[in-house]
Amino acid sequence: MKKLNMFQQFNFGLWSKDKQFMIQSIKYNEKKGCVSLDVIVTEDGTDYGDPSVSNVFEKFKVHLIKDTDEDDVEKYHVKDKIIFKQIGKCSVWGDYASNLSVEAVISVVE
Repeated sequence: MKKLNMFQQFNFGLWSKDKQFMIQSIKYNEKKGCVSLDVIVTEDGTDYGDPSVSNVFEKFKVHLIKDTDEDDVEKYHVKDKIIFKQIGKCSVWGDYASNLSVEAVISVVE
């Protein structure tokens, strides 16, 4: 069957519950026209039904949909702890559906 991924939804709010996040890298993404971050999970209290499973130190991409100027890169720093204020499109991708890309509005908390 084709295009089945068009009918899958990812619940970022549920997934991000009981997690904390930190910026690993920042750049201006010319293709998307916004600031893009590599974000890592620094704490993961999610119950995956298997105590050996955790996403601590896993990385995913965040595209900051309201930070559209190259100068907006200066607002963020490596090791900033962040929270998600608004979520746009979320994409789970890759051969094993193990990669995540999120469009979002964030706030720095530290």
